[in-house]
Amino acid sequence: MADRLENRTNCGLRCRGLLALTFLLGLPRLAPAQHRTALDYGLAVGSTALLVADWSQALQIADNPARWYERNPLLGRHPSEGRVNTVASLVVVTNVGALLLPKTPRRIWYAAVTVVEIVAVTHNLSGGISIGF
Repeated sequence: MADRLENRTNCGLRCRGLLALTFLLGLPRLAPAQHRTALDYGLAVGSTALLVADWSQALQIADNPARWYERNPLLGRHPSEGRVNTVASLVVVTNVGALLLPKTPRRIWYAAVTVVEIVAVTHNLSGGISIGF
């Protein structure tokens, strides 16, 4: 159990570092012709926060396969912590990368991710799965 907690903590630090590096490198600056507003950044931050909340819940599901199962088909019903961390980190990076899309597809992307994640996180909360690493 202590090893799992240590691995999760180490991965959490790595994943946060990867996310911070992405922001520091200025991924949005790669498409300078795109005009982004506060709405775009708000949608990006909100949808990313929901993805991270869902990530933490998925780790709890992975730790308790007899109690809960995962509904995300990309993860499978009983994913390992490694699979959860891999898929979730790729999804978060992809979500941040959506800032490079043109205005309409970008906003559709973030709105869709937000709706899907609100449903997923709310469902998990109602099933007793808390948010937090």
